[in-house]
Amino acid sequence: MKTSLIIPVHNEENRIYDCLDQLFRSLPRDCEIIVSADGCTDRTVETAKNFPVKLATFHERLGKGGGILNALRLAEGDAIVITDVDLSASPSQIPKVAKALEYADIVLGSRSLKGSEIMVKPPIHRIFLGKAFNWLFRRFFKIRIFDTQCGFKAVRREVLEDLSNDLNVEGFAFDVDLIVKANKKGYRILELPIKWSHKKGSKVDSLRQIVAMGRDLLMVWLGTKKKEVETNNVKDFYDSIEGDVYEKARKSWFLPRRFWHAHKNKEVVKRVEGENILDVGCGSGTIVKMLLKKGKKVTGVDVGKKFVDYCQSTYKSAIFCEADAQCLPFPSKCFDTIVCSEVMEHLENPEKALKEFQRVLRPRGKLIVTTPNISLLWAFVEAIWTRIRTKMLETKHKSFTRRRLRFLLDRTGFKIAHNDQFMFRCLLIVEARNNNLFQL
Repeated sequence: MKTSLIIPVHNEENRIYDCLDQLFRSLPRDCEIIVSADGCTDRTVETAKNFPVKLATFHERLGKGGGILNALRLAEGDAIVITDVDLSASPSQIPKVAKALEYADIVLGSRSLKGSEIMVKPPIHRIFLGKAFNWLFRRFFKIRIFDTQCGFKAVRREVLEDLSNDLNVEGFAFDVDLIVKANKKGYRILELPIKWSHKKGSKVDSLRQIVAMGRDLLMVWLGTKKKEVETNNVKDFYDSIEGDVYEKARKSWFLPRRFWHAHKNKEVVKRVEGENILDVGCGSGTIVKMLLKKGKKVTGVDVGKKFVDYCQSTYKSAIFCEADAQCLPFPSKCFDTIVCSEVMEHLENPEKALKEFQRVLRPRGKLIVTTPNISLLWAFVEAIWTRIRTKMLETKHKSFTRRRLRFLLDRTGFKIAHNDQFMFRCLLIVEARNNNLFQL
């Protein structure tokens, strides 16, 4: 099983050289090394280029989780091993955790099992905080894992790819999110005792880390409480929904729901430019209706047949068709603005859809995206709302933090003009320009 070693780093110019030098002295030649360096403002990247490694970089800080998922794009190995730049766990153990993937889907290096060897102990306050956090983890999730936060682990590549769209946490609690989502899907998780040494030079602010990890732990727990539709046939699910459902939501007696739709649609429509507008995932046509009143030429697409039938019978001056956002039936460069409101999170392949948006947008055309802002507040709202509503109207959500959405837009050739949080910071709204001026 070929191994890809991922090292997530941020401003580690003082440690990256020694890290890579030690790895190349001790690892087999068929183990590729990927340095994920995001948001670095020092010489980390330049130093790493002195070694034959792959570099996954981004100009903005993505966090530990975001950096690992960015590096996954470059990995060729079937076994993905993740380690910290300080090499607290000796590189000699990398083949050991990779081999253990023959018996498990995820292997966690553990400092808490019988057989573990702690060569250099960390400060007493870090020991206490680690044990307290792990106790909370076991109480919250009822999973018998005794060291979630060791930075040394291995994951089958196909497993990490499968989980990548479900992972919400970008910081140090990324490990918890990974374990919880993997456990929910029934993947085999194995803890393995390791040799570990505390290394000086950590840049982690303990107090800030406590607050952030406590918040993220609660966010992951709330995520387990939301009610979701589990289906492999998204098309059939949306075909079953009545076409006027979002028009009814706009007039709902439940005032928070009514406000949500009215305010969101108003924010979207005021940002539209040009004459030819495409509304992707038009639903019941509530945004189309507002755009028609402004004299725009509007085309609406939706994967649900009843949505399209309802819109065609209701809004005679617009064009509607049944289509998937990931394969649009339009020629290139034909729209001035594309609206994609609360749709991205439901797409199987958001990156493919964005490439389609770029294709059908005119050069410098505008894309307007709204999507839930993955945060503690959103996790609370979603857990409550999905439990009290009478009918499920959406399939399972994928996860977009503010940074992850900007990263995806940048990768697909869009230049972000404006991005913000609104609806009490529960929604992201991003305006981006088609930056491909030479499309065919």
